[in-house]
Order: sequence, then structure tokens, then C-alpha cells
Amino acid sequence: MDMNIEMDKNTATDSITSRLADARNDLGITQKDLASATGISVKTIINIETKQHIPSLLYAMRIADLTP
Repeated sequence: MDMNIEMDKNTATDSITSRLADARNDLGITQKDLASATGISVKTIINIETKQHIPSLLYAMRIADLTP
């Protein structure tokens, strides 16, 4: 695999996960609240925030609708 692609993927993952946790905290909502509001499971929210899962476009759009 091309090393530049791997680094870009890691950078994107780090950015998405840290921004999600920050936005959620700024809104004062829990992972459970976010899961409830988006229809995404709590486990998936946790996995996104801990870099175990990169959200699909559909999930990213659901989350973006709630976050600043």
C-alpha cells in the first residue's frame, strides 16, 4: 500500500474522531445522546471516537446535522 495514502487516512481519522468528541462535548451531550439523536448505535459512536471505525458518509452526514 502507498505510504502517503496510509498517512492521509490516519490524518483524516484523527481529525474526524477528535472533532467529533470536541463537538459533542461543546454541545454538552453524551455519546448516548448523540446515538439517540442520530440513530447510530452508542457502540459505533464510541468506536468512531476511539479510532476503531471511520464513519460512513451517511453516518457523517447524520452527525454533521447535529454538530456546529
